Amino acid sequence: MTGYEKIAILLTELGSETSEKILAILNLSPAEMNKISKNILALGGYNPRNMLHVQRETAVLEEVKNFGELRGIYKEVAPGNGGFIMVDDNLESLKREVPKNPEDVANVLRGWLDS
Repeated sequence: MTGYEKIAILLTELGSETSEKILAILNLSPAEMNKISKNILALGGYNPRNMLHVQRETAVLEEVKNFGELRGIYKEVAPGNGGFIMVDDNLESLKREVPKNPEDVANVLRGWLDS
């Protein structure tokens, strides 16, 4: 999956208000914005029964989750059975945290563009 595809998936998941903040920080060229827009259009509608859609979304969100763990958005806690679970391991948590530090997410996206 290309960086532009990852960005398209993440931005559609985060919604327009948060996405606009992130894109403003990135200060993308018109060519970069055009590529992102084309990739968003190419995604089409999300179908949770389509394994390709689910796998793409999962891969992108896993990368963002890993980034979130490094930034303290997610924390591991030991439940009663001795294993580990993730606290706030969902998209809603990410949507709450991203507007607080859109620069951090913009840095991830810049890395995706450069890869």
